[in-house]
Amino acid sequence: MKIAINGRFLIKPHTGISVYTRQLFSALARQFPDSELVMFTPSDPGLSNPPQAVARGEVKFTSNASAFPANVKIVVLPEKFPGTGGMRKTYWEQVQVPAAMSKIGADIAHFPYPSNPWISKIARKIIVDGDKIERKVCPVVVTVHDVIPWTLPAYRKSVSTRLYQDRCMRAVARADGIVTVSEASKKEISRVCGISAKRIKVIPNAPPPAFFNKFSPHQILAIFKRYGISQSRPYFLYSGGYDARKNVGIIVKTWLKKIAPNFKVDLVLAGGKSHQTDLYSSYDLTNFNLGHSLKSLKGKIILTGFVKDEDFPVLYQFCSAFINLSRSEGFNLPLLEAAVSGAPIVTSDIPVHREIAGSHAEFCHPDDVKKLGAIMEKFASDKSFLQSKKKMVKKYKCPYSWEKSAIMLMQLYKQLT
Repeated sequence: MKIAINGRFLIKPHTGISVYTRQLFSALARQFPDSELVMFTPSDPGLSNPPQAVARGEVKFTSNASAFPANVKIVVLPEKFPGTGGMRKTYWEQVQVPAAMSKIGADIAHFPYPSNPWISKIARKIIVDGDKIERKVCPVVVTVHDVIPWTLPAYRKSVSTRLYQDRCMRAVARADGIVTVSEASKKEISRVCGISAKRIKVIPNAPPPAFFNKFSPHQILAIFKRYGISQSRPYFLYSGGYDARKNVGIIVKTWLKKIAPNFKVDLVLAGGKSHQTDLYSSYDLTNFNLGHSLKSLKGKIILTGFVKDEDFPVLYQFCSAFINLSRSEGFNLPLLEAAVSGAPIVTSDIPVHREIAGSHAEFCHPDDVKKLGAIMEKFASDKSFLQSKKKMVKKYKCPYSWEKSAIMLMQLYKQLT
Protein backbone atom coordinates (compact mmCIF):
# COMPACT_ATOMS: atom_id res chain seq x y z
CA MET A 1 0.00 0.00 0.00
CA LYS A 2 1.30 3.44 -0.94
CA ILE A 3 0.35 5.99 1.72
CA ALA A 4 0.72 9.71 1.00
CA ILE A 5 0.97 12.04 4.01
CA ASN A 6 0.93 15.79 4.53
CA GLY A 7 4.14 16.07 6.56
CA ARG A 8 4.15 19.86 6.90
CA PHE A 9 4.68 19.81 10.65
CA LEU A 10 7.92 17.86 10.32
CA ILE A 11 9.57 21.27 9.85
CA LYS A 12 8.24 22.32 13.29
CA PRO A 13 9.76 19.58 15.46
CA HIS A 14 8.68 20.93 18.86
CA THR A 15 4.95 20.97 18.10
CA GLY A 16 2.48 18.30 19.13
CA ILE A 17 1.44 17.56 15.55
CA SER A 18 5.08 17.04 14.61
CA VAL A 19 5.48 14.49 17.41
CA TYR A 20 2.27 12.81 16.31
CA THR A 21 3.39 12.68 12.67
CA ARG A 22 6.84 11.29 13.47
CA GLN A 23 5.77 8.72 16.04
CA LEU A 24 2.60 7.38 14.43
CA PHE A 25 3.96 6.99 10.91
CA SER A 26 7.30 5.62 12.11
CA ALA A 27 5.37 2.95 13.98
CA LEU A 28 3.18 2.32 10.93
CA ALA A 29 6.24 1.87 8.72
CA ARG A 30 7.81 -0.56 11.21
CA GLN A 31 4.64 -2.59 11.66
CA PHE A 32 3.95 -2.80 7.91
CA PRO A 33 7.33 -2.88 6.12
CA ASP A 34 5.71 -3.81 2.78
CA SER A 35 3.93 -0.45 2.72
CA GLU A 36 5.48 2.67 1.21
CA LEU A 37 5.00 5.97 3.03
CA VAL A 38 5.60 9.21 1.14
CA MET A 39 5.61 12.38 3.24
CA PHE A 40 5.42 15.85 1.69
CA THR A 41 7.03 18.86 3.37
CA PRO A 42 7.42 22.49 2.18
CA SER A 43 11.12 22.56 3.13
CA ASP A 44 13.83 20.14 4.20
CA PRO A 45 12.93 18.94 7.71
CA GLY A 46 16.57 18.07 8.39
CA LEU A 47 15.76 14.53 9.46
CA SER A 48 18.84 13.01 7.85
CA ASN A 49 22.32 14.30 8.57
CA PRO A 50 23.20 15.30 5.95
CA PRO A 51 20.05 14.72 3.87
CA GLN A 52 20.52 12.27 1.00
CA ALA A 53 18.70 14.48 -1.49
CA VAL A 54 18.38 14.40 -5.25
CA ALA A 55 16.92 17.33 -7.18
CA ARG A 56 13.90 16.34 -9.25
CA GLY A 57 12.50 19.39 -10.95
CA GLU A 58 10.58 21.43 -8.40
CA VAL A 59 10.94 18.94 -5.58
CA LYS A 60 13.76 17.47 -3.54
CA PHE A 61 13.46 13.80 -2.72
CA THR A 62 15.01 12.53 0.52
CA SER A 63 15.14 8.75 0.75
CA ASN A 64 15.41 6.85 4.02
CA ALA A 65 15.66 9.89 6.29
CA SER A 66 17.34 8.76 9.51
CA ALA A 67 14.35 9.65 11.72
CA PHE A 68 12.17 7.08 9.90
CA PRO A 69 12.35 3.43 8.78
CA ALA A 70 13.62 2.70 5.26
CA ASN A 71 10.14 2.47 3.71
CA VAL A 72 9.45 6.14 4.50
CA LYS A 73 10.41 8.72 1.88
CA ILE A 74 10.37 12.49 2.26
CA VAL A 75 9.44 14.70 -0.67
CA VAL A 76 10.31 18.39 -0.26
CA LEU A 77 7.67 20.32 -2.18
CA PRO A 78 8.50 24.05 -1.95
CA GLU A 79 5.66 26.53 -1.61
CA LYS A 80 5.26 28.42 -4.88
CA PHE A 81 2.25 30.72 -4.45
CA PRO A 82 3.37 34.39 -4.65
CA GLY A 83 1.03 35.76 -1.95
CA THR A 84 1.30 36.13 1.84
CA GLY A 85 2.53 33.40 4.15
CA GLY A 86 -1.00 32.27 4.89
CA MET A 87 -1.92 32.21 1.21
CA ARG A 88 1.22 30.21 0.36
CA LYS A 89 0.40 27.71 3.11
CA THR A 90 -3.20 27.32 1.95
CA TYR A 91 -2.22 26.91 -1.71
CA TRP A 92 0.40 24.34 -0.71
CA GLU A 93 -2.13 22.35 1.33
CA GLN A 94 -5.06 22.61 -1.07
CA VAL A 95 -3.39 22.51 -4.50
CA GLN A 96 0.24 21.40 -4.43
CA VAL A 97 -0.03 18.50 -1.99
CA PRO A 98 -3.19 16.90 -3.47
CA ALA A 99 -1.65 17.17 -6.96
CA ALA A 100 1.57 15.55 -5.77
CA MET A 101 -0.37 12.77 -4.00
CA SER A 102 -2.29 12.11 -7.19
CA LYS A 103 0.89 12.07 -9.26
CA ILE A 104 2.55 9.34 -7.19
CA GLY A 105 -0.56 7.15 -7.42
CA ALA A 106 -1.26 7.00 -3.69
CA ASP A 107 -3.61 4.29 -2.45
CA ILE A 108 -4.62 6.45 0.48
CA ALA A 109 -3.94 10.03 1.58
CA HIS A 110 -3.60 11.09 5.22
CA PHE A 111 -3.70 14.64 6.55
CA PRO A 112 -2.47 14.62 10.20
CA TYR A 113 -4.22 17.90 10.93
CA PRO A 114 -7.36 19.48 9.32
CA SER A 115 -6.00 20.33 5.88
CA ASN A 116 -7.70 17.77 3.65
CA PRO A 117 -9.08 19.05 0.32
CA TRP A 118 -11.91 21.55 0.68
CA ILE A 119 -13.38 20.87 -2.76
CA SER A 120 -11.45 18.58 -5.08
CA LYS A 121 -10.86 14.84 -4.87
CA ILE A 122 -7.46 13.16 -5.09
CA ALA A 123 -7.40 10.95 -8.17
CA ARG A 124 -4.88 8.22 -8.86
CA LYS A 125 -3.92 6.55 -12.12
CA ILE A 126 -4.11 2.78 -12.41
CA ILE A 127 -2.58 1.01 -15.40
CA VAL A 128 -4.72 -1.85 -16.61
CA ASP A 129 -3.67 -4.47 -19.20
CA GLY A 130 -0.31 -2.84 -19.77
CA ASP A 131 -1.46 0.36 -21.48
CA LYS A 132 -5.02 1.23 -20.49
CA ILE A 133 -5.19 3.90 -17.76
CA GLU A 134 -8.04 4.22 -15.29
CA ARG A 135 -8.54 6.98 -12.74
CA LYS A 136 -9.84 6.13 -9.29
CA VAL A 137 -10.48 8.38 -6.33
CA CYS A 138 -7.92 8.06 -3.54
CA PRO A 139 -9.59 7.77 -0.09
CA VAL A 140 -8.72 10.61 2.29
CA VAL A 141 -8.15 10.37 6.04
CA VAL A 142 -7.89 13.42 8.30
CA THR A 143 -6.81 13.59 11.94
CA VAL A 144 -8.63 16.16 14.05
CA HIS A 145 -6.80 16.50 17.37
CA ASP A 146 -9.24 18.94 18.98
CA VAL A 147 -11.75 21.71 18.25
CA ILE A 148 -9.62 24.50 19.73
CA PRO A 149 -9.12 26.46 16.45
CA TRP A 150 -12.89 26.51 15.94
CA THR A 151 -14.06 27.34 19.46
CA LEU A 152 -11.50 29.49 21.31
CA PRO A 153 -11.53 33.21 20.36
CA ALA A 154 -7.76 33.58 20.88
CA TYR A 155 -7.21 31.39 17.80
CA ARG A 156 -9.75 33.21 15.63
CA LYS A 157 -8.79 36.88 15.88
CA SER A 158 -8.28 37.80 12.22
CA VAL A 159 -10.85 37.50 9.45
CA SER A 160 -8.46 35.48 7.28
CA THR A 161 -7.81 33.02 10.12
CA ARG A 162 -11.52 32.54 10.75
CA LEU A 163 -12.18 31.98 7.05
CA TYR A 164 -9.37 29.44 6.84
CA GLN A 165 -10.38 27.56 10.00
CA ASP A 166 -14.05 27.48 9.04
CA ARG A 167 -13.25 26.03 5.63
CA CYS A 168 -11.07 23.39 7.28
CA MET A 169 -13.87 22.54 9.72
CA ARG A 170 -16.41 22.06 6.93
CA ALA A 171 -13.93 19.95 4.95
CA VAL A 172 -13.61 17.44 7.79
CA ALA A 173 -17.02 16.02 6.85
CA ARG A 174 -15.74 15.44 3.27
CA ALA A 175 -13.03 13.05 4.42
CA ASP A 176 -13.56 9.32 3.95
CA GLY A 177 -12.03 8.61 7.36
CA ILE A 178 -11.91 10.86 10.43
CA VAL A 179 -9.44 10.11 13.20
CA THR A 180 -9.06 11.73 16.60
CA VAL A 181 -6.95 11.04 19.67
CA SER A 182 -9.37 10.70 22.59
CA GLU A 183 -12.97 9.94 23.44
CA ALA A 184 -13.32 13.45 24.86
CA SER A 185 -12.17 14.93 21.56
CA LYS A 186 -14.50 12.64 19.61
CA LYS A 187 -17.54 14.04 21.45
CA GLU A 188 -16.45 17.62 20.84
CA ILE A 189 -15.72 17.07 17.14
CA SER A 190 -19.11 15.45 16.65
CA ARG A 191 -20.81 18.40 18.37
CA VAL A 192 -18.86 21.24 16.74
CA CYS A 193 -18.61 19.80 13.23
CA GLY A 194 -22.07 18.27 13.15
CA ILE A 195 -20.68 14.84 12.30
CA SER A 196 -22.03 11.54 13.59
CA ALA A 197 -19.74 10.15 16.28
CA LYS A 198 -19.91 6.80 14.46
CA ARG A 199 -17.80 8.30 11.67
CA ILE A 200 -14.97 9.24 14.04
CA LYS A 201 -12.36 6.66 15.01
CA VAL A 202 -10.32 7.16 18.18
CA ILE A 203 -6.65 6.28 17.65
CA PRO A 204 -4.84 7.63 20.71
CA ASN A 205 -1.43 9.17 21.16
CA ALA A 206 1.23 7.28 23.11
CA PRO A 207 4.46 7.90 25.02
CA PRO A 208 7.54 8.46 22.84
CA PRO A 209 10.01 5.52 22.92
CA ALA A 210 12.56 7.63 24.86
CA PHE A 211 10.35 7.38 27.96
CA PHE A 212 11.19 3.70 28.27
CA ASN A 213 14.96 4.25 28.19
CA LYS A 214 17.21 3.55 31.17
CA PHE A 215 19.64 6.27 32.27
CA SER A 216 22.98 5.93 34.05
CA PRO A 217 23.86 8.24 36.98
CA HIS A 218 26.37 9.97 34.68
CA GLN A 219 23.69 10.63 32.04
CA ILE A 220 21.25 11.91 34.65
CA LEU A 221 23.81 14.33 36.08
CA ALA A 222 24.70 15.60 32.60
CA ILE A 223 21.04 16.24 31.73
CA PHE A 224 20.44 18.19 34.95
CA LYS A 225 23.54 20.26 34.33
CA ARG A 226 22.52 20.95 30.72
CA TYR A 227 19.31 22.66 31.84
CA GLY A 228 20.57 24.34 35.00
CA ILE A 229 18.65 22.09 37.39
CA SER A 230 20.10 21.06 40.75
CA GLN A 231 19.69 17.34 41.42
CA SER A 232 19.82 18.00 45.16
CA ARG A 233 16.82 20.37 45.18
CA PRO A 234 13.19 19.27 44.80
CA TYR A 235 11.23 20.89 41.99
CA PHE A 236 7.82 21.11 40.40
CA LEU A 237 7.80 20.60 36.64
CA TYR A 238 5.75 22.05 33.82
CA SER A 239 6.28 20.84 30.27
CA GLY A 240 4.23 21.71 27.21
CA GLY A 241 3.12 24.71 25.22
CA TYR A 242 2.97 28.30 26.45
CA ASP A 243 -0.05 29.75 24.70
CA ALA A 244 -2.74 31.31 26.89
CA ARG A 245 -5.01 28.25 27.16
CA LYS A 246 -2.13 26.31 28.74
CA ASN A 247 -2.65 28.51 31.80
CA VAL A 248 1.01 28.49 32.85
CA GLY A 249 0.58 31.86 34.53
CA ILE A 250 -1.61 30.28 37.24
CA ILE A 251 1.17 27.83 38.07
CA VAL A 252 3.81 30.56 38.26
CA LYS A 253 1.67 32.90 40.38
CA THR A 254 0.73 30.14 42.81
CA TRP A 255 4.33 28.97 43.15
CA LEU A 256 5.51 32.55 43.74
CA LYS A 257 2.91 33.13 46.43
CA LYS A 258 2.74 29.79 48.25
CA ILE A 259 5.96 27.89 47.61
CA ALA A 260 8.93 30.07 46.71
CA PRO A 261 8.92 32.25 49.87
CA ASN A 262 8.56 29.28 52.24
CA PHE A 263 10.17 26.18 50.71
CA LYS A 264 13.39 25.31 48.93
CA VAL A 265 11.38 23.87 46.07
CA ASP A 266 12.13 25.09 42.55
CA LEU A 267 9.81 25.51 39.58
CA VAL A 268 11.11 24.15 36.28
CA LEU A 269 9.37 25.43 33.15
CA ALA A 270 10.57 23.10 30.41
CA GLY A 271 10.38 23.96 26.75
CA GLY A 272 10.33 27.32 25.03
CA LYS A 273 8.25 29.62 22.90
CA SER A 274 8.19 28.68 19.24
CA HIS A 275 6.23 31.73 18.08
CA GLN A 276 6.62 35.45 18.69
CA THR A 277 2.97 36.31 19.31
CA ASP A 278 0.93 37.25 22.34
CA LEU A 279 -0.53 33.72 22.39
CA TYR A 280 2.80 32.48 23.71
CA SER A 281 3.61 35.01 26.42
CA SER A 282 1.80 33.53 29.40
CA TYR A 283 4.96 32.48 31.24
CA ASP A 284 7.11 35.61 30.85
CA LEU A 285 8.13 36.84 34.30
CA THR A 286 7.63 40.42 33.12
CA ASN A 287 3.88 39.69 33.16
CA PHE A 288 3.88 39.27 36.94
CA ASN A 289 4.00 41.96 39.62
CA LEU A 290 6.39 40.11 41.91
CA GLY A 291 6.53 42.77 44.63
CA HIS A 292 9.91 41.47 45.74
CA SER A 293 13.19 40.24 44.34
CA LEU A 294 13.42 36.68 43.08
CA LYS A 295 16.78 36.53 44.89
CA SER A 296 15.01 36.76 48.26
CA LEU A 297 12.98 33.61 47.61
CA LYS A 298 13.91 30.15 48.90
CA GLY A 299 12.76 28.56 45.65
CA LYS A 300 14.17 29.30 42.21
CA ILE A 301 12.44 29.46 38.85
CA ILE A 302 14.27 27.71 36.03
CA LEU A 303 13.49 28.30 32.35
CA THR A 304 15.14 25.47 30.42
CA GLY A 305 14.41 26.61 26.87
CA PHE A 306 13.87 23.83 24.34
CA VAL A 307 14.65 20.38 25.74
CA LYS A 308 15.93 17.46 23.66
CA ASP A 309 13.35 14.71 23.29
CA GLU A 310 15.73 12.15 24.74
CA ASP A 311 16.33 14.29 27.86
CA PHE A 312 12.72 14.84 28.88
CA PRO A 313 12.23 11.51 30.72
CA VAL A 314 14.83 12.43 33.34
CA LEU A 315 13.14 15.76 34.08
CA TYR A 316 9.88 13.92 34.73
CA GLN A 317 11.37 11.06 36.74
CA PHE A 318 12.90 13.27 39.43
CA CYS A 319 10.27 15.99 39.88
CA SER A 320 8.20 16.30 43.06
CA ALA A 321 5.12 16.70 40.88
CA PHE A 322 4.22 17.48 37.30
CA ILE A 323 1.71 20.34 37.11
CA ASN A 324 -0.50 21.07 34.12
CA LEU A 325 -3.53 23.34 34.45
CA SER A 326 -4.51 23.55 30.77
CA ARG A 327 -8.05 24.73 30.10
CA SER A 328 -8.55 22.86 26.84
CA GLU A 329 -6.88 19.81 25.26
CA GLY A 330 -7.49 17.12 22.69
CA PHE A 331 -5.16 14.67 24.42
CA ASN A 332 -2.27 16.37 26.31
CA LEU A 333 0.69 14.07 25.78
CA PRO A 334 2.85 15.55 28.61
CA LEU A 335 0.30 14.19 31.08
CA LEU A 336 0.85 10.69 29.74
CA GLU A 337 4.62 11.22 29.72
CA ALA A 338 4.46 12.13 33.40
CA ALA A 339 2.36 9.08 34.24
CA VAL A 340 4.69 6.57 32.56
CA SER A 341 7.68 8.31 34.21
CA GLY A 342 6.26 7.82 37.69
CA ALA A 343 5.80 11.55 38.31
CA PRO A 344 2.96 12.59 40.64
CA ILE A 345 0.45 14.60 38.64
CA VAL A 346 -1.51 17.74 39.47
CA THR A 347 -3.81 18.70 36.64
CA SER A 348 -6.95 20.53 35.60
CA ASP A 349 -10.24 18.75 35.93
CA ILE A 350 -11.29 18.50 32.28
CA PRO A 351 -12.72 15.36 30.59
CA VAL A 352 -9.64 14.34 28.62
CA HIS A 353 -7.41 14.54 31.70
CA ARG A 354 -9.79 12.23 33.55
CA GLU A 355 -9.66 9.92 30.55
CA ILE A 356 -5.86 9.78 30.52
CA ALA A 357 -4.86 9.99 34.19
CA GLY A 358 -7.91 8.48 35.89
CA SER A 359 -7.23 7.90 39.58
CA HIS A 360 -3.51 8.64 39.24
CA ALA A 361 -3.70 12.43 39.56
CA GLU A 362 -4.74 15.27 41.83
CA PHE A 363 -7.41 17.28 40.02
CA CYS A 364 -8.51 20.88 40.46
CA HIS A 365 -10.39 23.49 38.45
CA PRO A 366 -7.94 25.32 36.13
CA ASP A 367 -8.70 28.66 37.85
CA ASP A 368 -8.87 27.41 41.45
CA VAL A 369 -5.72 29.08 42.80
CA LYS A 370 -6.62 28.28 46.41
CA LYS A 371 -6.88 24.53 45.82
CA LEU A 372 -3.78 24.48 43.62
CA GLY A 373 -1.83 26.29 46.33
CA ALA A 374 -2.97 23.81 48.97
CA ILE A 375 -1.97 20.85 46.81
CA MET A 376 1.46 22.33 46.03
CA GLU A 377 2.05 23.12 49.73
CA LYS A 378 1.14 19.53 50.60
CA PHE A 379 3.70 18.18 48.13
CA ALA A 380 6.36 20.61 49.39
CA SER A 381 5.84 20.07 53.13
CA ASP A 382 4.59 16.51 53.62
CA LYS A 383 7.16 13.86 52.68
CA SER A 384 4.81 10.97 53.44
CA PHE A 385 2.18 12.49 51.15
CA LEU A 386 4.77 12.92 48.39
CA GLN A 387 5.96 9.33 48.70
CA SER A 388 2.41 7.97 48.72
CA LYS A 389 1.64 9.83 45.49
CA LYS A 390 4.84 8.58 43.85
CA LYS A 391 3.96 5.05 44.90
CA MET A 392 0.44 5.43 43.51
CA VAL A 393 1.50 6.70 40.08
CA LYS A 394 4.05 3.89 39.72
CA LYS A 395 1.04 1.56 39.50
CA TYR A 396 -0.10 3.31 36.33
CA LYS A 397 -0.48 0.81 33.50
CA CYS A 398 -0.21 2.63 30.19
CA PRO A 399 -2.93 1.42 27.82
CA TYR A 400 -1.43 3.26 24.85
CA SER A 401 1.38 2.48 22.42
CA TRP A 402 2.27 3.81 18.98
CA GLU A 403 2.41 0.20 17.72
CA LYS A 404 -1.22 -0.40 18.77
CA SER A 405 -2.25 2.91 17.21
CA ALA A 406 -0.45 2.05 13.97
CA ILE A 407 -2.32 -1.25 13.71
CA MET A 408 -5.65 0.52 14.29
CA LEU A 409 -4.77 3.05 11.59
CA MET A 410 -3.89 0.34 9.06
CA GLN A 411 -7.20 -1.37 9.79
CA LEU A 412 -8.96 1.91 8.90
CA TYR A 413 -6.91 2.26 5.71
CA LYS A 414 -7.86 -1.24 4.60
CA GLN A 415 -11.54 -0.59 5.29
CA LEU A 416 -11.41 2.49 3.06
CA THR A 417 -9.48 0.90 0.20
